[in-house]
Amino acid sequence: MLRVMIVEDEKPILDLMERLIGKHPMLEVAGAFASPIAALQRYEELKPDAAFLDIEMPKMGGIELADKLKAQNEELQVVFTTAYPDYAVEAFRVSAVDYLLKPVTPEALERVVARLLKLHTMRLAFKPVIAAEEEMTVRCFGTFETRGPDGSLLSWPTRKTEELFAYLLAYPNRLAGKWQLADLLWPDLDEDRALHNVHNTVYRLKKALKDAGVAIDLSNSNEGYYLRLSPGFSDLERFRNFMIRTAEIDEQNAAEGNKLLRLHAAPLFGGKDYVWSAGLAAEISAQLASLARMVTAYYRRTGDRPAAKETMRVYLSYAPLDEEMMGELLRLYADDGESGSFRAQYEQYVRRLEAELGAAPGKELRNLAAKFST
Repeated sequence: MLRVMIVEDEKPILDLMERLIGKHPMLEVAGAFASPIAALQRYEELKPDAAFLDIEMPKMGGIELADKLKAQNEELQVVFTTAYPDYAVEAFRVSAVDYLLKPVTPEALERVVARLLKLHTMRLAFKPVIAAEEEMTVRCFGTFETRGPDGSLLSWPTRKTEELFAYLLAYPNRLAGKWQLADLLWPDLDEDRALHNVHNTVYRLKKALKDAGVAIDLSNSNEGYYLRLSPGFSDLERFRNFMIRTAEIDEQNAAEGNKLLRLHAAPLFGGKDYVWSAGLAAEISAQLASLARMVTAYYRRTGDRPAAKETMRVYLSYAPLDEEMMGELLRLYADDGESGSFRAQYEQYVRRLEAELGAAPGKELRNLAAKFST
């Protein structure tokens, strides 16, 4: 994973860049700055691997800032963002890896990240091997993607190969019976044909992962298959591991809990409609609701009301019909006199309830809205 510094003087673009980079599985936002001077002052402390710099900034442009940053670390990878492609030639004077044209899109970012990771991997090959925390290989929240050691996306040979891998990830460290897999994945085929497909798809799965450089421990027996996973192999496993060992959010785990909620408040497997995944999705949704309530309770205990509100907004973007959480957020808005935020949140909730369920808010929320609007 690469640590990235973002410097952009226009706040809306800075926020967009921070969201796009923060969502990428191979990137981590080390710092985001509207001021190039502030970024320069914090650079030594943050030690990013790469910097995304706006070229056109007052007082100190991106090219000048890149010169100063690379004077401190010549291995820093620089990517410029600009609205003017004519800047590209000058940008490469400071050995920029690439440049992005505004408005930045996820597709353009993916192209640049591939180059960043390739260069980073090449540099690491000439450095001593240092033990590090295991990098996450698979993302299951908001998408379903597997990446090789160089960050490249794995392309599955068939949809059933991908679905089989999803099932094994969903239920790791236990036996997945071969007949069970046959019934789940090929319910309309006769037993012999379905079982043949299981064996063939497992072979394809192993080959695809091996070709991508992804090491897994998938063993087989007469009864079925057994996938052994470490807690860091997928975001699903990391999330489960955190929830198993966490009974309450406190100052020791608040940052991790908050980060996990932001990263995982999204549909499992990117919303892929696997027949067998409904129960798992319901289980994960319940755990996300529990995590959101624990994080919110922590911020309320510590008196950090803005953080409590932001936590609830993050969760409600995932579960907008959770009336209990919606009520808590609206009451905070009302207590703090935030009439604009209250009205916008309440009206959005009313419209969604009507559109999706043909229902109206409960009596308590209607009374609160009536009282607060007077």
